[in-house]
Amino acid sequence: MPQNFPRTISMPVSILMPACNEAEVIEDVVEEWVRDVFQYLPAGSEFLVDEAASKDGTREILQRLCGKYPFLHVTYREEKDGFAAATRRLYAAAKCPLVFFTDSDGQYVAEDFWKLAKHIDQYDLVHGAKLGRKDPLVRRISSMLFNKLASFLFEVHYLDMNSAFRLMKRTVIEDLLGDLTIMPTLINAEFLLRCELKDYDIRQVHIRLRERQHGRSRGLPLYRFPLDGFRAGLALLQLKESYRK
Repeated sequence: MPQNFPRTISMPVSILMPACNEAEVIEDVVEEWVRDVFQYLPAGSEFLVDEAASKDGTREILQRLCGKYPFLHVTYREEKDGFAAATRRLYAAAKCPLVFFTDSDGQYVAEDFWKLAKHIDQYDLVHGAKLGRKDPLVRRISSMLFNKLASFLFEVHYLDMNSAFRLMKRTVIEDLLGDLTIMPTLINAEFLLRCELKDYDIRQVHIRLRERQHGRSRGLPLYRFPLDGFRAGLALLQLKESYRK
């Protein structure tokens, strides 16, 4: 068995996971989350996946897994419309009082969920910050610059603002979801900053990250980093100005 984290949580949880072209890992990822997390969750918990027009067999694997696990519900999309749109749909679909969001590429370690879970009764959002990022150097530098700029502008300190590993109360999502319009490529970062600006109680917890074993990152291609980095900086200024008003 994994590390000795207490595997208890006070309320049912909606696990949310966008997926696109992850056939090489998606079955292992779902099985890991069922084995190390879902089987310990309270009755009424759910596992939601938003699948975006995969062409590599991801859809067929998920269909088979739905037959195996009745709590697994997958929404299938015929066209890709981006990570932010999938994230919004998943947030809006979550029915449980606690909501957990993560990626489907297998880099996050499912059992680290319990590092966050032990704090959720005292906080509105528990944010998992990656340690030991495995991304290419350009991505790591871009992320570091974004985090430092955001920390400076908003006087906060988070190592990994756009991390896709967080546990939160659904009431926070209901309050903020309609406001997530300024940073479409960094929707998780915008969500975290809006939580700060509205004085929600937030706890940062360090989590692990594995090497990506198959495929490539679904994040921004490297050639888009200069322009999107500039846009991200402007978006941070726009977000701060919106709260000043």
